[in-house]
Amino acid sequence: MLLRIARQACLIVAAALAPLLPLTAAAQDATGAGYGFLWEATRGAERVRLLGAIHVGRPEAAAAYRADRTGLRDAQVFAFEANVFDARATLAAMQRWATYPEGAPGLDAHVDAALLARAEKLLAGSGLPACCRMKPWMLANTLIMLETMRAGFGPGYGSEAQLHQLALATGRPVVEIESIDEQLRLFDEAPAAVQRDYLRRAVETIEDGSGRAEIERLVGAWERGDAAALQAQLAQMLRSERAAQRFVAERLIRDRHPKMLAAIERFAASGRLHLVAIGALHYVGPDGLLQMLRDRGYTVKRLQ
Repeated sequence: MLLRIARQACLIVAAALAPLLPLTAAAQDATGAGYGFLWEATRGAERVRLLGAIHVGRPEAAAAYRADRTGLRDAQVFAFEANVFDARATLAAMQRWATYPEGAPGLDAHVDAALLARAEKLLAGSGLPACCRMKPWMLANTLIMLETMRAGFGPGYGSEAQLHQLALATGRPVVEIESIDEQLRLFDEAPAAVQRDYLRRAVETIEDGSGRAEIERLVGAWERGDAAALQAQLAQMLRSERAAQRFVAERLIRDRHPKMLAAIERFAASGRLHLVAIGALHYVGPDGLLQMLRDRGYTVKRLQ
């Protein structure tokens, strides 16, 4: 059971808490050129393909990742932020960072009783184990994962899951930029007050229904390939009054870019065409990966 939670929660860590994105147009068909984001960056003989990923999706999204699709069919290696499909590593990381050790005080020692009761009510009936050993950030991600699935979206239809299936089906190698251990450690490094705010916001938005609307708007923006909406959203997160939103924008998004950029440059110079799937919010804005690549002398062209 913990392994299933680990796989699902890790897939949506970056996307699940991304707040309001304006839905200004209907989503295009999954086979249409505007579905999602795909760029190519070149510098001399160096070349790399960049996919702006979303961590959950609708069932029909699978059509966007068919093996013969332009931009996918000639990629020789698939690169991910982290290989969350390594079951052993994922379970070990979850046990290390996402839960309180046996014998240590549990969640009730870190979160006020009223908030914990509200969270437990939202978890009830899910078939998942009691939340008392989860850390606040893990409980928040689990609640959002459940709400995402109730809204009709699933991590199995997200970019990483679909591309991983394609890699397995076609025998192409998979590499990672970070480990799942590194990613979950970032959440655990959040100050206690930030973790509580993270959980409180998750509970509040699920209770009032705005969380489901946020999920739908986020997926819709990705389907439209609306980079401007993503950039505006990231800017809003950076200036938010909520500590949790600023933590996501600063620590979980912006601060990871130097390592991501170094990996992308290695892939571009490798002589093998890599398709690099990174959450779409990482690419946009003046501190985003696309601008960083341009500053390093790459020409960046949007393919879709």
